[in-house]
Amino acid sequence: MRVLLAEDDTDMLDVTAYALRKHGYQVTGVTDGTAAVERFRKDEPDLVLLDVNLPGKSGMEVCREIRRMSSTPIIMVTAMGDEAHIVEGFECGADDYVNKPVSYRELAMRMRALLQRSRGVAVVESGSVAQSGDLSVDLDAHEVRKAGRPVRLTRLEARILYYMLSNAGRVVTTHRLIELVWNYEGGDSFALKTHISHIRQKLGVAKGEAGYIGSVPHIGYMLETA
Repeated sequence: MRVLLAEDDTDMLDVTAYALRKHGYQVTGVTDGTAAVERFRKDEPDLVLLDVNLPGKSGMEVCREIRRMSSTPIIMVTAMGDEAHIVEGFECGADDYVNKPVSYRELAMRMRALLQRSRGVAVVESGSVAQSGDLSVDLDAHEVRKAGRPVRLTRLEARILYYMLSNAGRVVTTHRLIELVWNYEGGDSFALKTHISHIRQKLGVAKGEAGYIGSVPHIGYMLETA
């Protein structure tokens, strides 16, 4: 598996590349955003690890440019607790994030889950369709519709909505939803919360209406049916 690693700190780049190569990845490292876009176009890697703070073009700019040309998995690397950058990264199209200082065991786990899902090794079979009320998701076609009209969601958002539609009217625990969507345990509840917030905004469904994804405090989420 080929990984493009964009990190402006050369020491961090070398250590991360070394750790990933030990896990069997082929790593190409760059230290600025402009080079990251150029290498992506040239190499077409299987996954991108993208630091937020890059010279030339920021990590957010690079993420947007990659998303305009590809659905290749992107993991953003942010400073610990930098929620603003995490939210912005998801809005730009990132699939996941890791905090600095990086845990390479956690990073390898997240990379493996994203690569499996992007190559069709996932909990849901290709062609799966879920529907509740006037909402529907076709994961194979990457098509989301509300009252017959298309709604533009990211692949990760569509995947979350798929599971919520499949369990409409029932509570899905945070732990279970993370396991289903990201395909690993012990995931990040903040990432899930951020994605669900984006889904609510894009669907335009008000609280109390059918199709709204409501929070069940300390437990998880439920898609309302009425």
